[in-house]
Amino acid sequence: MNTAATEMRPTTQPALRIVTAAPNPNWRRAGLLRLILAELTDRILPLPFLAFFFPAWTLVVLAWHLLCDCGPNRRSAGKWIFRLRVVARERRSTCAWWQAALQRLGIALAQAAWCAWAGLPYLIVYELASLAFLLLSPTGRRLEEYLAGTVVVTEKSFRQQRQGGIK
Repeated sequence: MNTAATEMRPTTQPALRIVTAAPNPNWRRAGLLRLILAELTDRILPLPFLAFFFPAWTLVVLAWHLLCDCGPNRRSAGKWIFRLRVVARERRSTCAWWQAALQRLGIALAQAAWCAWAGLPYLIVYELASLAFLLLSPTGRRLEEYLAGTVVVTEKSFRQQRQGGIK
């Protein structure tokens, strides 16, 4: 048996291709006013547990902000009131729970730090940088939303995308 001939034979297996989905350009982003009002609502809801009243509840505040968008519909109370939803940027569906938690990570840590009044100058810089990113980025997303691959859209846009596209 000639081993040199069998080793030189070309294979007919196709090369492995990794295909990534293109971003969905049809998502209708939520308006800035609705985003801000929804965020304010989410920040006001855990007020009874704020750590400057009850220091032992800081972890509850952190957990609330980290997990409030992780429900089955990916809508916090503020997003439900203002008809918004967190979705995966590339698909016509809600994002994974870990994406929803990752996009809330900065807010959760900032709120827990606000409760403890620790590092106040850093918190102010974070809040201003987050607002500037929201206002100045071409897609109107915060840095955490870029990292998580999520976008906050209107409920109407989400329902239209689920039914097959914007009409």
